[in-house]
This record gives sequence, structure tokens and C-alpha cells, in this order.
Amino acid sequence: MISPWKTSLPLEKYSLERVVIYFHNDEQWVPIKHCYLLKAVALYQKTIMLSGKEVFAFPPDLDPNIFYKLT
Repeated sequence: MISPWKTSLPLEKYSLERVVIYFHNDEQWVPIKHCYLLKAVALYQKTIMLSGKEVFAFPPDLDPNIFYKLT
């Protein structure tokens, strides 16, 4: 699922916030990597260029599988 939104760069004060990168696979969110937000943006752009697929960054204390199962 490719988003029409442009990925903006995070404000400098948030660039070192920890996030978890997830990939959506069929019916679940799969965590890939823990990293800083700035690195997550770079990985997002590289993933789009190399595979055409999107990855998503969430705060470490938020599991998107909880919300996905509610729908």
C-alpha cells in the first residue's frame, strides 16, 4: 500500500527519538528494526527506491497489531 503523502524530514529535536520500523504482511504488522527516527526516514526512502514497498515507523510502546485486530 503506497501512501500519497510525502515523507517530510523530522524536526531536529525529534531525529534521535527511538522508533520501531514495521512492514505490513498480509494480515499482520511485522517489526523489522529498532532505530532512531532519522535513520527510519532514510530506510523508508531506500526501501521505496529498491523494492517499491513501504515500511512504517511507530513509537516503541505502540504495537500496530493491537489496532489492526480490532478492525
